[in-house]
Amino acid sequence: MHQSSEVDVSHCSPASGGPDKPAGPPFPAGRRSPLAGVARVGRLLLTTVLMAVGLAGSASGADTPFVRSSSGRLVLQGVPFLFTGMNLWNANANLGPPQYCGSPAGLSAAGDEFGPGVRAVRLWFFQRLATTPEGMRDWSAFDATVHAAAAHNLRIIAVLGNQWADCEGYASAADGYRTRDWYRDGYRRNRPPGQPDTYRDWVRAVVERYRDDPTIMMWQLVNEPEDADSLGGSCSPDAAEVLRAFTRDVGRQVKDLDARHLLGMGTTGSGQCGTSGGDYVQLNADPSIDVADYHDYALDVLPGDQWNGLATRAHEMVQLGKPLIIGEMGVVPDQVGGFQQRASLITSKLHADYELGVQGALLWAWRPASAGGSSSAGYDIGPGDPVLDRLAALAP
Repeated sequence: MHQSSEVDVSHCSPASGGPDKPAGPPFPAGRRSPLAGVARVGRLLLTTVLMAVGLAGSASGADTPFVRSSSGRLVLQGVPFLFTGMNLWNANANLGPPQYCGSPAGLSAAGDEFGPGVRAVRLWFFQRLATTPEGMRDWSAFDATVHAAAAHNLRIIAVLGNQWADCEGYASAADGYRTRDWYRDGYRRNRPPGQPDTYRDWVRAVVERYRDDPTIMMWQLVNEPEDADSLGGSCSPDAAEVLRAFTRDVGRQVKDLDARHLLGMGTTGSGQCGTSGGDYVQLNADPSIDVADYHDYALDVLPGDQWNGLATRAHEMVQLGKPLIIGEMGVVPDQVGGFQQRASLITSKLHADYELGVQGALLWAWRPASAGGSSSAGYDIGPGDPVLDRLAALAP
């Protein structure tokens, strides 16, 4: 997720109700499959996949309510945890005016409208969203969100920082971009505007607060990490090394504080600076990283190429023995013929992902009816969207 600038995004376009996303697929047009050519994979395939996952899963940790990783699969109390879910990026953004981080989509109300197909939600747990405009720490929004998730039997993927300026308190996109220098040592030294802690100290504070709560399924260190020299700048030769060193340091800190929750890096996965090609594998091979991530905004059923495509990433993670999830998946209805066609394409994507061994996918992004609901020109999904019925039909 990347906004162009930090503004009141409650009415932004094309992805109104959430940060802007690419207007089209991030891959060459020649690789796009027409919707009419999408292969339909039946529910029998999903059942077969679920059975295979069950056979591969381990009974270890069957007595714990925490989601675990076992032999490249997600397991909850000894049962395979294959999930679909939703991004509610700004559910915690209620401590300031709308421009603070957009108008928040309350998880309590959303949980009543999701239906049974939504088992997990991905949320921003950024420091600014637990800091008042006066610079004081306030956990009330986070506590309320965790409580609402538990009440609706939802698991949270909590993202601890942003690659981009959005929702982090910076005056411009360039100021807030996480550069190579930030990943090298700025995360230890620099405090974002109006916030009391460095990123590293913030991670310690939030992990310590929620480390005993199984409602949190997973921590993600950064949303869409990459470490170019500047926003839109070049990659330095040691970009991958710097990113791995950051991951070793912060990942070890998280695991020292909290050995029960899963940890992911939060990568886009499709060839960004420091994570391209084999660098993606090396980053996720870090002992502190439990789950790899990929973001999919293509119109192909399986996006990408032989170096950074989803099929390649799935194969790499099978070899590495770590689960892979789709942290963000988005389709614009107008680009595929409407809402029903979007629901059909997303269903085909999910079937193909599960066949590859992907363990879960979260759609971008929820927008409540009060903010306009589903958008034909953007990625937003609201109450009554046909895709919710498709997710319910996929639910184990």
